[in-house]
Amino acid sequence: MQLKRVMVVGLVVLLMGSSCALAGPAQQVLEDLAETERNARVVSAYTTIGIGVAIGVGSYLVLAGSGAEIYGLLGGGLIAATGVIPLFVPSEAERACADACGSEAESALALERLAAQGRLDRYISGATNVAAGVISLLYPINIFTRYDNLLSAVSSFGMAAVDFLFPSKEEAAYARYEALAASGG
Repeated sequence: MQLKRVMVVGLVVLLMGSSCALAGPAQQVLEDLAETERNARVVSAYTTIGIGVAIGVGSYLVLAGSGAEIYGLLGGGLIAATGVIPLFVPSEAERACADACGSEAESALALERLAAQGRLDRYISGATNVAAGVISLLYPINIFTRYDNLLSAVSSFGMAAVDFLFPSKEEAAYARYEALAASGG
């Protein structure tokens, strides 16, 4: 009778483990991040493909008979091709989950690494936007209005503020993991 109970408990634990019911917070958060990234990547890819097809067909119809319709098709095809590529290239979070989602400790390390990379990317983007704003003020080029350089500077500084003030999705996922781990769940 004791052996039967041990076998039943072992079977239940095995079933729960195979269905990820025993997955820790790092595994859950990394899986959620990877799924979100995959969905965003697929939607972006299909949107780009659709835009490319629309540009190709639209420009072919508009330029029909002029001899230049092939250029519209080529341009639309190139845009659509840039949308096909992301369908086959998984994001960093997806690759990290494929490598680490089997282990809580590896998932936690992957989340920490992704958050550090997201923070670095955010800081680089912010510094680049600050530099673009400063350059547009120091070397004003006004093509359409006399305020073009000011509009460029304001938009660059605004994007830099967003970069510096708001965490990346990877940083937010790592903060979510830390909160779940601290609360025990």
